[in-house]
Amino acid sequence: MANNYTIKMTPKAADDLDNIYRYISEELFATSAATNILERIEKEIMRLKEFPFSCNHVADEYLRNKGYRKLIVDNYIVFYLIEEEKDQVIIMRVLYGKQKYENLL
Repeated sequence: MANNYTIKMTPKAADDLDNIYRYISEELFATSAATNILERIEKEIMRLKEFPFSCNHVADEYLRNKGYRKLIVDNYIVFYLIEEEKDQVIIMRVLYGKQKYENLL
C-alpha cells in the first residue's frame, strides 16, 4: 500500500464520540477518564490511515458482506468501511461493545 488513507467520520460517529464523552464525564463524574478514552479511540482510528486492513470484518454476515470492519478500543468498537478507490476509511459508528450493534449500522 503506497498511499496513506484519509479518515472520514460520519455525523453519527461524531455524535457517538460526543455521547461517550458526555456519559463518562457527566453520568460517571470522570472527566479525565472520558478524555483518556476519547484520546485512545482517536489514536487507534488514526492508525487506520496506514493500516486500514489490519482489523477483522464484523461477525454479522449481512454487515460483513457490506464490508464493515471493527476496531476494538477498550470497551468500545469502532465500525468502519474502506473505500479503496478513494484511499479512504469511513468511520461509521463508535459503540459500546456490549450493546447489540446490528440494527445501529
